[in-house]
Amino acid sequence: MSQRNVEILLGKILTDEDFRRSFFPVQASSFEVAAAYGLELTPVERSALCSLRKRRFEFIAQSLDPRIARSSVSAPESHDCGASGTGSGNRGFS
Repeated sequence: MSQRNVEILLGKILTDEDFRRSFFPVQASSFEVAAAYGLELTPVERSALCSLRKRRFEFIAQSLDPRIARSSVSAPESHDCGASGTGSGNRGFS
């Protein structure tokens, strides 16, 4: 189940700006933050995650549709993908 926690942690870092701020820079307290969300990690996983860099996650997070990301700055505006669900908000992915 721990691999699942790694996946959830990486997703939370990408989509939750406040969590990302509290997690970086990666140090022992970062894993206490993760544990507060129920994300227990093994020593091997913690060691592997120590190489994560905030700048890389922020770069990817900027490309996410605001409807799936939590920002502490402003609330996202509403968008409609249309009846087919493939509106212009797909950012080049199919």
